[in-house]
Amino acid sequence: MLVARSELLEVKKRTELYLSLSRFDAAEKLLKATLADYGPLANIHNLLGLTYHKQSKFSEAIKEFNQALIVNPEFVEAALNLAATLCDVSRYEEATQVFTKLEERVGDRQRQPGLVLGRLANMHVASGHAYVESGMLNEAIQEYRKALALYDKMPDVKLSLAKLYVKVGQNEKAKQEFEDLVKDSPEISDAHTWLGILQYKLGHRDLAKRHWEKAQETAPDDSTARAYLKFVHSWNGRSKASED
Repeated sequence: MLVARSELLEVKKRTELYLSLSRFDAAEKLLKATLADYGPLANIHNLLGLTYHKQSKFSEAIKEFNQALIVNPEFVEAALNLAATLCDVSRYEEATQVFTKLEERVGDRQRQPGLVLGRLANMHVASGHAYVESGMLNEAIQEYRKALALYDKMPDVKLSLAKLYVKVGQNEKAKQEFEDLVKDSPEISDAHTWLGILQYKLGHRDLAKRHWEKAQETAPDDSTARAYLKFVHSWNGRSKASED
């Protein structure tokens, strides 16, 4: 049975209204009735998946997003929602495979896997920021890690993750993140500054000085790095005086 575009648009509007009011049962009833009347429709399966996702019914959501992609294998939004839900249940490899399959299907007409993965990763970044604002740092760390597992070309997120590791006292993990960051993005002065702080705490003063100098070289106006270098110079001065 054919369904008019206007009817689908009305179903979509009503569903969005129900979801905004947390009337999940009403949304579910409407969408299932639409599928019963008109047969498989990618948009409707996608909306039903979103309805389940908002209730944390992840298994049901995954099933509906998959159904949407069966109806329309090139449905980017459904693929995005499916991958996001797979990440929610820590199935990262499957999430990446979703986009690999999508890229194979759309061919040269729509080859933007990086863009799509970036959009998905940004969802986790936004959640991470929200957790930070709420003081839920461990939860924020998990969200940033999910984002970087999907799309690692986000040095600002790596920097935020490393700083969070410092805040929760996981200095070794923070040091590893900062080391990776200065290797991949040496232009980020803040990463050198923080790595210098960690090296100093570990007793590696020469390494600390080297990173603070690099931070100052990269960003001459970096007042934090300048302050630490003054500290190093004063310490060196005191050491020399004691020797005399």
